[in-house]
Order: sequence, then structure tokens, then C-alpha cells
Amino acid sequence: MTHNSTMNLPLVQFLMENDAELLKVPLSGHLRDIYSIYLIQMENNHIEPPTHEQLISFEEFVNDLKFISEVAPGSLSFKRENPLLSQVDELLEYIDVFPLKTLYELYTKRQESSNDQVQQNSNKKKEQVGNTSTLERLINILDFEKSMTTVHSSNNQQHKILSNQLNKILETEPASYELARQRAKEITPVIEYISTCRDHQHSSILASTVYIVNNKIVSMQWSKLSKYEIENPQFMACLKSKIHYVPNLKPQTDLTLGDCSYLDTCHKLGSCRYLHYLQYIPEFLTDEVTRETHAKNIKIKSESLKIPFYTHGNCSSLVIKEQAPPQWIRCDVRKFDFNIIGKFSVVIADPAWNIHMNLPYGTCNDIELLQLPLNHLQDEGILFLWVTGRAIELGKESLANWGYKVINELSWIKTNQLGRTIVTGRTGHWLNHSKEHLLLGVKGDPQWINKHIDIDLIVSTTRETSRKPDELYGIIERLVGPHARKLEIFGRDHNIRPGWLTIGNQLSGTCIHEMDVKRKYDKFIASNKNPNKWHKKDMNGIKSGNQKKFQSQISTF
Repeated sequence: MTHNSTMNLPLVQFLMENDAELLKVPLSGHLRDIYSIYLIQMENNHIEPPTHEQLISFEEFVNDLKFISEVAPGSLSFKRENPLLSQVDELLEYIDVFPLKTLYELYTKRQESSNDQVQQNSNKKKEQVGNTSTLERLINILDFEKSMTTVHSSNNQQHKILSNQLNKILETEPASYELARQRAKEITPVIEYISTCRDHQHSSILASTVYIVNNKIVSMQWSKLSKYEIENPQFMACLKSKIHYVPNLKPQTDLTLGDCSYLDTCHKLGSCRYLHYLQYIPEFLTDEVTRETHAKNIKIKSESLKIPFYTHGNCSSLVIKEQAPPQWIRCDVRKFDFNIIGKFSVVIADPAWNIHMNLPYGTCNDIELLQLPLNHLQDEGILFLWVTGRAIELGKESLANWGYKVINELSWIKTNQLGRTIVTGRTGHWLNHSKEHLLLGVKGDPQWINKHIDIDLIVSTTRETSRKPDELYGIIERLVGPHARKLEIFGRDHNIRPGWLTIGNQLSGTCIHEMDVKRKYDKFIASNKNPNKWHKKDMNGIKSGNQKKFQSQISTF
């Protein structure tokens, strides 16, 4: 045991070697936590576990620190968070290594008899530090089962307290996550929404009062509606405020068969015997919701001026910026020079995977997709890759080849016209597919990404063949910021939107606003004297169930 009259050289050495770590989180200069770490290190430096007499108490540890501070003025600095607390509850605020080294050298020269032992401990510590990383040492401290077998029983309680504190810190969610969620909640525009009526009696009433021509509602018998209003007063109020789905009854419809699995996406509406529906929304209701939504978004935009705080990807000047206008380039992605368009924070790719089925658009084989030079588009950032069921592993391989690490997978749960989960998809060789997969790959270490805002599921209605949900764009813009450069590959006209550059062979023409990109693109076009012939030659590599139809859609520079 040490006394104030005796210098604790191992403690001096401990302070010199760990000066920075002792003042940082999670220790933050707390003397009780530093004391626990000191005891663990002392026990690790002994071949045999120290006896109870060899261990110093916490009070003796604090006295030794005070003695070191007195002998080497300015080496240690203490502070009290509360003036009413005792000195044992003080914090170690500052450690000056230079006077500690001077003190250590002076005492080691005076105590030649103990010099060998001190040197031996120092060599063991240096070897331990050299072979063990800071992370590994932290993990060893948090490993209760291992530590309980190596730490003396008298120090188990101190070790457990420190481990609990470290675990609590590691499990605490960073404040930046909550800040990003709150910012997204305050500044994200709202979209138009009208609730749907679930009362089957209302649908039956409408079915008897509407005229349907060519699968469209052309008029209603208001006299009958007035009669029903007397019998069911809530019906008219519901009709004016909600979406209703009216049964589309045809001569061949067999009500005993139930609803069609494809509903409004059925390819055989003229002959299908299952029940289909038509959507009815009063025109005035649509206009009213549009006005209200527009007014809410104006209010959100004006109030966002009062939110100057910073989050990853967004700075305080966000409110004075405007998104870049939509940009698009009609091209054959397989032959396009990606160096023209530069670097991006986020990329979406929706390749035309060959799923060995008849499709209304052309597809590419796996080799062509694997050879796309997508590795040139980012130094660091995120790539979203849509994949089919059979191409999940191929997609992961492609991301690895382009320099990405798969960090997550997002699923799109498809719903039908009535908001129900699709149970009969058009794809799948063994099971009907009712969802699609989106792989998330990260490149580099993008610290500016806003994490923990959205979840990994999108529940959305299907639309045209291969068209993906618009909800994805909101997720991405909250992830990387609305003003980050964003690219979508294999896009179509419905994918064009502000803040994005879209490229693909089914776009209408080309529109570029960034002058540097336009200059490089014009130079690229000039170097191809006959681009039409060049594109016609590339058609041989495209597999399609309808070659003529796709040839009319394929792009030319």
C-alpha cells in the first residue's frame, strides 16, 4: 500500500501512457472510473494476481494523485462539478505529461533497487499496447465472463460498475439521429391524401346508381342517391369526403368467383369473369385536397426558415437554396461514358434484368450489367440497386465488384387497387412474388449520411409495369440531403424530378443544365459522327419479347 511520503511510480507511468484516454469519453476524468482501469492494468501487469494487501483503496489512489500533483506542480489539474462534494468526487481535468516524465526519471534514478521492476512493468505495458488495439482492450473490459476470472474478487464490483457505464454509453443513440428525424419531420412536404371508404353497402349503392362506359364512370342517377340519403343519412357525407370503389359489373362477370387478383392492372378487362372495380372521387374533393395540401406545404416551407440547426448533409443555409432543375440524358447506358456526368452522393439503378419471361420492354443479359462501369460514379456514397428474386446474389456480386459493401436491403411490399397485399403476382417460377428487393451498398465512409430516419419497408400500390414507388425518393433525400447530387440509371420519363439527373434509353430527348456536364456531353456527341448507326448496332445485344416495339423506344444520341 502507498502513502503520501512514497511516490507511486506505477501510477505516474499509468498517467503518462494513458493521458488522452483518461480525459475522453467514456471515462471523462471521473476518478472512480480511472481507479478501476488502473487496478485492472496493475493486475494485468502481474504474473500472479496481486493480494488484497497489494491493492490500494480508492482513498489511497486519490491521495497518491494529490501527492503527485504537489511534487510536480502543474502536472495534474482537478475540478469539482459541485462545490459541496468531497475531493474524492472531483474530476481529473488536465494531465501534463512533461512534468510527469521528469518526475518519473528523477525517482527512478533515486530508487535503483526498484528500477528493474519498473522497467519490466513498462516493457510489458508497451508490448501489451503494441499488440492490442484500443478497441480490443475496450472489448476485453466489457467481457464479463473473461474479466471475472482474471480480476481479483475485491475489485469485481468496481469492474462491473465501469462495464455497465461503458455499455450504457455504447447503447445510447447519438443526438444527431434524433436531430435528423426532427428536422425531417419539420421540413418534409406533405402529399395529397384522401381516405378510402370500407363500407361494402356504400359500394353496392353506387353500383346501382352509376353509368359505366368503356370502364369509366360517365354519370350518376342523383334521384336514386337522394332516396338512399333518406334511408342512410351518413352515405352522402361519406360520398363527399372519401374514395369509393364501385363494382364494374359486365355481362361476363361471375360474382361467385370473387375479386380479380390483378384488379385495375388486369390485361384482360374485356373478357375477365372476375369482379373489377372503378375508383370514384368527387371532382370538388380532389380540388379541395389539392388546395389544402398546397397551403400546408407553403406553411412548412416558411416555418422551415426558423430551423437553422445543422445535421449531416444539410447546413444552416439550406433554406436559401433551391434544388437543381430536372436533368435527363437519353442514351444507351451500356455504351455511355459515365465520366461525362461526374460524381454523385447517391445512385439508383433499376436494371432490366432478364427474368426469362415475356416483357413489354427490352432486357440486358447478366454479363452486360456486370460490365457497367458504375465504380466511376462515386468516391463515397450509397448505391441503391433494384434486383429480382433470382438476381439478388448477382446484385450483391455486382456491388462488390464496383467497390461497395452491402449494408442493408429494402423491401417494397406491393398492394393492389383496394390497398390489399398482392397475392397473385406476375413473376416468380415457384412462388408468386408480392414484393421487390432493393440492395443498399455503401462505398467509402460517408459520415454525412442522415441515419435512422426511415425504415426498410415501403408499402405502396403497383402502377405501370416495372415502375417503382415514388416513396423511395423521399427516403433518399432525407438520407443524403435534398441538395446532394443524385443520379438515376435506367430511368424513364416518370422518373424525372428536380434535384436528379436521369439517364436511360426510354427518355424523351436530353436536357442538361450543369454547364460542365453539358460541355463534356457535347464533346462526346461530336466524337461520334454517326450515333444512330452506333445505336442500331448495339441492338443485337438486347433480348426482347417484342423486338420491334423496343427498337422504336431505344435511344439515340
